[in-house]
Amino acid sequence: MQEISPPPAWREGVIHPAYVRIALVLAERLGLRVDVHMPDTSRMVTLMDMLPLLEKLDVEANPYLGIDLGSLIPASAHGAMGYAVVSSATVGEAMHTLARYASMRNRFFLYTCQSDSHETRLILLPRMPLGVFQNFCEIGTAVSIFKMIQGVAGDEAASRMVFEAHWEGLVSLSVPMIMNYSQPYTTLRVPAEIAQRANPTSDEKLYAHACRACEEELFAIDGNLISRLRVSMPDDKQEWPTLKNSAERLAMSPRTLIRHLAAAGVTYQSLIDDAKSEMACWYLKKTSLPVSVVAERLGFSDDTNFSRSFRRWRNMTPLQFRKSVKL
Repeated sequence: MQEISPPPAWREGVIHPAYVRIALVLAERLGLRVDVHMPDTSRMVTLMDMLPLLEKLDVEANPYLGIDLGSLIPASAHGAMGYAVVSSATVGEAMHTLARYASMRNRFFLYTCQSDSHETRLILLPRMPLGVFQNFCEIGTAVSIFKMIQGVAGDEAASRMVFEAHWEGLVSLSVPMIMNYSQPYTTLRVPAEIAQRANPTSDEKLYAHACRACEEELFAIDGNLISRLRVSMPDDKQEWPTLKNSAERLAMSPRTLIRHLAAAGVTYQSLIDDAKSEMACWYLKKTSLPVSVVAERLGFSDDTNFSRSFRRWRNMTPLQFRKSVKL
């Protein structure tokens, strides 16, 4: 086993719970039972929280399950972003709108939209290290969001679009687009003539309302205090910051930080507990470190205190958890 820690970005809220719930439906259809810990402290779910699901689905060996996941996601799961896309004035505006707001639901990728006299391009680029999960996440994301553009443009127009996939074409997509696999970046290319077409579901008032809602949600996510704190638990040196340390990093007093967290319905200690619970599960499952070493890395003075806390977090002892994940 590799005795390494997960990348800090894996502790950042990156995916909307609606998509995680749909992935759980996919797992159930495959006859798999899995519990995903979705903490109440953050609207977006972390990759660390999703690890049991990704591993149960074995997406490293079966990345093309991303096709099934992307196909399962209905327009309603995209929230205000979906309404903004389908009410855009033109197909091209729908693409630019999607690129602007996709990160309010899925932050695995950066979304860029470019237009010139020949075409409009919607490009996906990973914004965080996804490791062995990248292909599954990229396939699921691309199928889901490109399907929205297909819905706006219609199948006839979609048949003239080019879907360039970063992954290999070992399993074909059942989409009307022209498919090219093993490309440098996952990209949807739409000819200018189609991008300029009026959207039959265009609604100026709905578009304005949906965009306002999207901007508010983006602002809330980008400025989310809890997400900013969680990424530093632990910090780059694998040290656990005190309340005073975190307040100083955020340029506020400890009392102000406590007040902001109380307004969000959480405490600093609950955030630390969530983070330590995640890291404890990671070390127990992914490494061969003795429980005493795991306890030390998590800042516990002895095994007894660690075991007592772990039982409170997961309703079992560290050794019971390690045994359960090896079955």
